[in-house]
Amino acid sequence: MEIKELFKRPIDRNIQGVIKVDQDDEANVKQELDEYVVTSELRDHFEAFFNAFDNSLQTPTDDMGVWISGFFGSGKSHFLKIISYILANKVVDGKNAVDYFDDKIDDQMILNEMHAAASAKNDVILFNIDAKAKDTVGSDKQSILKVFMRVFNEMQGFTDADFWIADLERQLTEAGKLDAFKEQITAIDANHKSWEDLRDAYYLNKGTIKAAMINSGFSDEANAQGFIDTLSTEYQISIDDFAELVKQYTDKTGYRVVFLADEVGQFIGDSVQRMLNLQTIVEQLGTMTRGKAWVVVTSQQAIDKVTDIASGQDFSKIQGRFKTRLSMSSANVDEVIRKRLLEKTDVAEKMLEDQYSANAAAINNSFDFDDDVKRPKYESPKDFAQNYPFVPYQFNLLQLVLTAIRENGSDGKHLSEGERSMLSLFQESAEAMMSESTETLAPFSRFFDGLDQFLDHTHHIVLVRAHDNPAVNPNKEKNPFALQLLKVLFMVKYVSNFTASLNNLITLMISSVDADRIALKKQVQDALDVLVTQGYVEKTVKGYDFLTDAEQDITREISKQEVTDNEVAKEIGDYLFNAKPGVATSLTYPKLNGRYVFAFNRKTDNIFGAQRNKLSVHIITPVNDDFLEDNDYLRASAGSWNHDVLIALPRSSNFVGEIRNALRIQKFVVNSNVSTDPRYQAMVSTRQAQQNEEFAHAHEQLIAALDSAEIYENGQSVSSEAGFDSRLEKAMKLLVDNTYRSLQYITVAKSEKDIRELFENISSLALDEKDNQAAVDAVLDYMRRESQNNAHITMESVLSKFNDIPYGYTDEDIQWLVAKLVAIGKLKMFYNGKLIDPLDDEYTTRDLAGFFTKKQAIRNLAFQIKEEIAPSKIKAMQTVASEVFGKKSFEADNDEQKASELKKTVKNKYDALITFEARPQEYPGHAVLQQGIQMLRQLLIASDSGAFYDYIGKHKDDLLDWNDDFLDDGIRDFYYSDSMQKIWDKGLNALRVYRDSNDFLSDSKLQNIVDEMGKLLRLQKLQGDTAVKISELNNDFDTLFTAAFDKKAAEYLAQIDEFKDLGLTRILESGISDEKVQDQLRHDFENKIQVIRDAAKNAVTLNQVVAKPAQADAQLEQLSKRIKQEVERIVVVSPATGDKHKNVNDVTKSVTPANTGKIKPKDKKFIKVDQVLRRGDYKLEDSADVAELTAEFKRLLEAQLSDNTIVTLQVD
Repeated sequence: MEIKELFKRPIDRNIQGVIKVDQDDEANVKQELDEYVVTSELRDHFEAFFNAFDNSLQTPTDDMGVWISGFFGSGKSHFLKIISYILANKVVDGKNAVDYFDDKIDDQMILNEMHAAASAKNDVILFNIDAKAKDTVGSDKQSILKVFMRVFNEMQGFTDADFWIADLERQLTEAGKLDAFKEQITAIDANHKSWEDLRDAYYLNKGTIKAAMINSGFSDEANAQGFIDTLSTEYQISIDDFAELVKQYTDKTGYRVVFLADEVGQFIGDSVQRMLNLQTIVEQLGTMTRGKAWVVVTSQQAIDKVTDIASGQDFSKIQGRFKTRLSMSSANVDEVIRKRLLEKTDVAEKMLEDQYSANAAAINNSFDFDDDVKRPKYESPKDFAQNYPFVPYQFNLLQLVLTAIRENGSDGKHLSEGERSMLSLFQESAEAMMSESTETLAPFSRFFDGLDQFLDHTHHIVLVRAHDNPAVNPNKEKNPFALQLLKVLFMVKYVSNFTASLNNLITLMISSVDADRIALKKQVQDALDVLVTQGYVEKTVKGYDFLTDAEQDITREISKQEVTDNEVAKEIGDYLFNAKPGVATSLTYPKLNGRYVFAFNRKTDNIFGAQRNKLSVHIITPVNDDFLEDNDYLRASAGSWNHDVLIALPRSSNFVGEIRNALRIQKFVVNSNVSTDPRYQAMVSTRQAQQNEEFAHAHEQLIAALDSAEIYENGQSVSSEAGFDSRLEKAMKLLVDNTYRSLQYITVAKSEKDIRELFENISSLALDEKDNQAAVDAVLDYMRRESQNNAHITMESVLSKFNDIPYGYTDEDIQWLVAKLVAIGKLKMFYNGKLIDPLDDEYTTRDLAGFFTKKQAIRNLAFQIKEEIAPSKIKAMQTVASEVFGKKSFEADNDEQKASELKKTVKNKYDALITFEARPQEYPGHAVLQQGIQMLRQLLIASDSGAFYDYIGKHKDDLLDWNDDFLDDGIRDFYYSDSMQKIWDKGLNALRVYRDSNDFLSDSKLQNIVDEMGKLLRLQKLQGDTAVKISELNNDFDTLFTAAFDKKAAEYLAQIDEFKDLGLTRILESGISDEKVQDQLRHDFENKIQVIRDAAKNAVTLNQVVAKPAQADAQLEQLSKRIKQEVERIVVVSPATGDKHKNVNDVTKSVTPANTGKIKPKDKKFIKVDQVLRRGDYKLEDSADVAELTAEFKRLLEAQLSDNTIVTLQVD
C-alpha cells in the first residue's frame, strides 16, 4: 500500500496552506470554511471573541480590542480571516459563512452569539498591516494611524493612494456631487478615463481635477485652486480626527466598523512610537464610538511580551485596551493538521496500529536525542496512526524552525504575504512521499522544500553551491543525501534549544520505521565530513553548524590564522596549572605534620615559565613530537640531573583541535577590521561565543584526560588505582625522596623557641640531646670545608646550601642547626664583624635567637670554625682556677662553658680588687692590687674562650706569682679585715693631727711615738704583728697628745674669754641710752663669741685652736664699729641735744666724734681670693679640718677691713 492510499481525503488536494488576508475568491473561501477544523482550543477562542462582541451589541463599551497571538504558521491569520467572514456575514456558495459552523461547534450558546454577530450590520476591514504600510511615508509616530486611515478610506470606496484625494472624495460624497464630479472627469480627460483610473496619478491630472471641481458645481475657481495647491503639502491628521471620522461614519450608516489587522506585533517590533500610536488609536476609538468600532490584531507574541520588548516602557494601559486575548498554541496546530490533513481511513488506521504494535520498541528507540529537551515520540499505536508518516517531535520542532527562519534566515522579517503555515508544510511533505510504501517515515529534511523559496541570499547561495559541488553531489542528483543533511542543518541553525550533534542529526534523517541507525550513522558522518571539508559546515563543541555565505568567509579568514604548537601547549599548560581541580604545583610533604611544602616549577612541552624552584611538574602535550613512545618519557624522567615529574597527556584527544580553533578565532577577532555592519558584528560576536564554548569544552576534556594521563618519575611510570590527584601526589613525593635525600636527617621540628632554649640551657646537659644529630654533623662538615677557603662563612650561604638539593631544609631547620653548633662551642659567631659570645650576659636569649631568625640580622651574620683547645692550656686553666681563684670544680663539662664559668669567678675577684684599689692610697699593697687588676682585666676582655685559654696559658706563672704576693704580703688579709683597716685609719689620723699641732708642741716623747707609727704605716709588706704594734702606738699617742693639747687649749680659751669681757664693758660704757639697742648688741656679740669658743673647745688640732683668739678679737673690733655707727646715728638725728652725748669719745677710742654734722662717704676696696688665702693644696679629712680652714680664712678677711671702707671680694 502506498502512503496516498492511507488518507480519508486526497493528500494532494488543493489546500490553501499559504493564508493571505486579501485572498477572497469564492472557491478558496468555501474550502477555508468547509475544511476549517474547530479544535477545543479554537472553540474556546470563538466563545471568548463572540461573547465580547455580542456584549457590545447589547451595551455600549470601550472594551473593543482583541489581541490574537500565536507562533509563525500557527493559524492565527486563518482564524482572523474566518472571523472576518462571519462578521461580514459573507455568503459563500449560497450559504452564510456562519452556517458552516453549525456542525463544527456543539455549544448552542456560542452559535447563537456567532449568528447574532453575523446578523449585525458590520463593515469589516481585513488587512495585513505590514503590506499596507510599505509605501507609508512618515515617522513611526504616525505610521499605524496612517494605515488605519488608509484602509478606512479604502473601505468607503475612497482612494488609498493619498489622503488629500480621499478627503476630496469624502466631501464630494457629503455634498452629493461625487457622481457629477466623476462625469466631469471622464468628459474633461482627453482619453475619457474614469475617475478611478485617474485618481492614483492625481499629480499628473491636477488641471483635470480643478476643472471637474468647478464644472460639477462643487467649488469656485479660487477654492478649486486652493485645493490643488494643498496637494503639494503634507496631509495633517491626528488620532482624534480619525476617531471622529469613524464615529461620524458609524452614526451616519448605523454600521459597526471592525478593523482586522494581521501581524501588528511584528510591525510594532521594538518601536515605542508605534506602540503608543496603536494604544491611542484603540483608546480614542473606544471612547468615541463606545463599541461600534473594533480593533482585532494578530501577533506572534502575546501583548505583554510585545510591551516588554518595547524599550521596557510601561504599557499597562494598552494591555487594558485589549482585554480579549486569544493565544494559538502548538497543540492546536497539531490537532488541525491531524484532523484536516492526516486523517486516515478506518482500514489504514487499523493497519498502521498493527504495524506499530509489532515494532513499537524498535521504532521509538530509533528516535534518540541527546540534548536536554524532551522531544515527543509515539505514545501508542493510535498515536502512530494519527501522525503517520510524521513523527510527533516534528510538530514542535518545525514550529521553532519556522519562527527562527522568519527572524534570521528569510528574505525580510515581515513576510506576511507569503507566510508558510504548518498545514501547508506538512501537506507538501506528505504529498512528496505519497507514492512511497507505508514503511516510509518523513525525515525532517522533507520540510525544507516548502521553505526554499523564502530563503535570503546568504543562505540560499550556500545550498546552490553545495548542489553544484562534485564533492557533495558526485552523481549530480537532484537532492543527494549530503545536501538533504545540509538543509536540515540550515533549518535547525537558529533553533536555540536544539543541538546539531551527530546523534541528533541521525535521528532527524531517519526515513523508515525499520531504519538501521548504525548504517545511517556512517552515512551521516561521511556526509558531514564532506560538508565540513568543503566549508559549508563547521564542527563545533556542540555539534555541527550550517555556515552562511558570509560566515564561510569568516571561517576562511579564521582558518588562515596561524596558531603554533607552542601556543596550543601554552594554553593547555596555563589552564591545567590554574584550574581547580587541575595539576597541582606544590606538595605538602607528609613528614613532621606537613612542615615541608615544596613548590614546583611549571613546564609545558618546551615552554618554561619562571624557574624559581628546584623541582618541576612537566606536562607533555599531544603536540610535542619529541615524545612518541613510552621509552621517550622514561628516558626524559630518568637521571640524577632530572628533577621533573612528567605528565603525558593522551595523544588521541579532541581538545587539541578545539583549542587550536579557539585560538584562531581569538586571533581573528583581534586582527579583524572594525566594521559598523551590524550583521558582521553579530557574526563576530557569534564566533567569540563559539571561542568561549570551545575553550570551555576543551577545558572539560583536559580535566577528564588527566585521569588517563601517564605520570613518570625517575625513569618509572607511577601507577596507582587511585585517581590522578593521588598519582601526582605520589610521584611528587617520590621525586622529593629521590632529590632531597638528606631530608631524612631532620627528625624533630625546631623553631625560634627552640633556639632560645638552646641558649637558655647553654651551661646545662640539655645540649647533649641528639635531636637532628645527622643534620648537625652535615652542617659542621660543610662549615669545616668552607673554612679552608673562607675566613668567615655567612649565614646566607649556609641557608642557600641547605635549602638546596640534597637537603631541602627549611630556614627554621637551618637556623636551629647553626645555633646548636654555636651553643656547643663548635662555631664562633660574628655580627657586623663583631664577635658575639653567647655566654656574655650582654645578650638575652631572645637577642641571640634574633641573630638567627631576623632577616636584617641574617644578612650580617657570619661564622668561623672554633679551634680545639690544647690540653696544656686546659691544664693551665685548671691550675690557675684552683690556685688563684679557688675554683676546684666546674658545673660545665665542655671547655667553652668552663671558660665562661671561670670568667664569672674572675669577674667577682676583679670587682673586689677595683673596690680595694679605690681605698685610701696610704693603705698597703696598692701596687699588688693594680697588677692583679691589669691581669684579670685581660681575662675578662678575652674575645672568646680560645683567647681566654691563650692568656692563661701565657701568663700562668705571672698569675700564680701575683697570687703569692697578694697572700704572703698580707694584702688579702688586710683588705678583707675591717679591724685592721680601722687601726690604719686611726694611725693615719693621729699623724695628721700631730702634723697640724706640731708647731705648738715640744714633747720629745710624743715625737718619737709619731715617728715609729709613721714607719709602720708606710710598710707594703705586712708582718704578723704590724697591726698590733700600730694599735699600741695609737693608744700611747692618744694619752700624751691629749694632755699636751688640753694644756695649750686652756690658754687660748682664756684669751677668748678676755675678749668677751672687754666687749661687754664697751657696750655698757657706750653711752647708748636705748636699752633695746644695747640688748641687741650684747646678744649678737655673745652669740658670736660663744660660737668661736665652742669651735676652739671642740678642735682636734692646735692649729684650729690657735686661730680662735684672733677670731674673738675680730668680733670685738666689729662690735666697736657697730657702737660707733649707732652713736653717729643718734648725733645726726638730734644735733640740738649734743650735751646728751658729750662723753661718747670717752667711751671708746674707735668712735669718731659726731660734731662734724655729716658722715663721710666710705671708700671701696677690691681684693681677690688668692690675695687673702695662700695658694696650695688643703687636705680636708673631717669637720675639724673644715673648721680650721674657715677660721683662718675669716681671720685673713677681717684683716682686710678698715674704717669707712667697703671690701669687695672677687672670685674668678
